Amino acid sequence: MNLDTYTLFICELYVLGFLSIIMLFAWTGAQLDRVLGYTTLALIATLIAVFLSSLRSRGLLFLPVVVGNCVMMLAYGALLNAFRTFCLRPVGFAWLPGAAAWALLCLIPDFYHSMPQRVLVLCLLCALYTAALIRLLWQVRASLTVTFWPAQLLLWIHLLFHLARIFLDNAMPTPQPGAIGGSSFSVWVILESILFVIGLTFTIMAMVNERTQIRYKQASLHDPLTSVWNRRALFSQAEKLIARCQRQQQPCTAILFDLDHFKSINDRFGHLLGDRVLQDFCAVAMPRLPAHGVFARLGGEEFAAILPADARAAHQICEDIRLATLASLPDDIAYSVSIGFATSSASASTLESLLALADEALYRAKASGRNCTEQYQLSAASDEKLDGSVYRNDDARSNDLRSFHVR
Repeated sequence: MNLDTYTLFICELYVLGFLSIIMLFAWTGAQLDRVLGYTTLALIATLIAVFLSSLRSRGLLFLPVVVGNCVMMLAYGALLNAFRTFCLRPVGFAWLPGAAAWALLCLIPDFYHSMPQRVLVLCLLCALYTAALIRLLWQVRASLTVTFWPAQLLLWIHLLFHLARIFLDNAMPTPQPGAIGGSSFSVWVILESILFVIGLTFTIMAMVNERTQIRYKQASLHDPLTSVWNRRALFSQAEKLIARCQRQQQPCTAILFDLDHFKSINDRFGHLLGDRVLQDFCAVAMPRLPAHGVFARLGGEEFAAILPADARAAHQICEDIRLATLASLPDDIAYSVSIGFATSSASASTLESLLALADEALYRAKASGRNCTEQYQLSAASDEKLDGSVYRNDDARSNDLRSFHVR
């Protein structure tokens, strides 16, 4: 198949110009997202470099060889900045060495007038920058469940192309008008460049979009004040935890926390310090919960936790939290917490039924003078479940209820 170099060169200019406009609008539409901003700069720089490279057909050398390739290295540097920004790393000066190295090498006459040497160095610099992009992307692979592998594949193809060019490009000048290398291999360089910039542009936009969706999803699952899980996340995560405990025949415990007389704290100290108390309780409770537990704010001063723990371990955890809460004095504000929990048996119950029993225990804790822990232990032999609910008579509830009061 014969491909006309000049036609491909015009197509590349058109593609780069069109993608630059798209990215410019995407950048402004995304509230000046820095990743998209650096990508836009990379596309514009590439457009300038490709245009300058075409001046070689007019007999010029300095603009296409020195300026054009320096601008191309700056384009790679802008891409590196885009990926570093995406990975939440400082930009630094890693974008500069490629362009600086090329400019210094062009001061050497033998290098400046040798196309084979220029092609070799250019391929190595492009490969190094691409390898850096691959490495950065690999470090954030856990946060990109959809776009990671397409991006990796695209970058690896680009890297391997430049390595292969070292051996396939004879770097012999051709009188045919063209761009980039100015050799018979230019047609493949232009074709690969077109496919790469198209793929990379839309892949970066997809990566930014995926990251934004993940942030929105995380925000919808977290309480904005305390940064812990919210009610929606509790039910989503707790169902998985309970199902895992049932498969492994392990007990599971639901705990409800209610800060005592919280309304009076708001009335006496103001809502700002009331919010400070809520944040302090989360800071007290979370380090004392098992790593695989789920802790969430249900609303107001009410919190809940679902733990893969038996009654004895759950009681110890509750008491540790209760005593630590008493000892914590955020902004010299003393406060306490009432706690109710219910533990399932190995065959145990649903999330709704466990929370209902824990709520019953919490009610008894508040009725017993607050600042205490109440347990409602569910035994496998006495469960009576219907449609996900647990029905027990008052005498059975009284027998199963155990109180741990402050002495």
